[in-house]
Amino acid sequence: MVSEENNWKFGEVVTLPRTTKTIKNGVTSYGMLHISRYVCVREATDTERGVLVKVLGRFPREHIKIVDGKPFCTDDHDDLFESNSYLTFPFPTTTEVQEVLDIINSHPELMDSFREASMHINLQTKFWVSETEKHLLIMKKPLCYDAKYEQVEAPAYNDSPYRITLAYFYKGELLW
Repeated sequence: MVSEENNWKFGEVVTLPRTTKTIKNGVTSYGMLHISRYVCVREATDTERGVLVKVLGRFPREHIKIVDGKPFCTDDHDDLFESNSYLTFPFPTTTEVQEVLDIINSHPELMDSFREASMHINLQTKFWVSETEKHLLIMKKPLCYDAKYEQVEAPAYNDSPYRITLAYFYKGELLW
């Protein structure tokens, strides 16, 4: 049965309940997080997932570390009895960032929804992505997508690319 509750409309400002997904377990656990306000940039259809976008603002490189080979920011944490759990909003892939920027550029009226949600976004700047590159043989460093020049690169030392996160939905279900 399809739930109408999680089938959002184009341009709608959506408030998601807190949901988490563990990505690395241990004494210190790491996970992904969805919570708070998003903008629906694509409705779900029979053949396509709907897309929700949250603009997290600009983030300098020093706020990003690598966990399990992927970029991670400590956006939230849970202090547990004998351990800690750190949570990040998922970083999108380059392809996902390009797709979302194409949608927003094709529908400038979406900028009103981002303003309503108090999310500032510049579509011709750099965005953090989930891809990384090797640095010093073993270590990895995060990359960003430069929308103006349509290329993936390591940001300059003083750059603070935007961070966005995406949530998908299909037939009433929120997807990771």
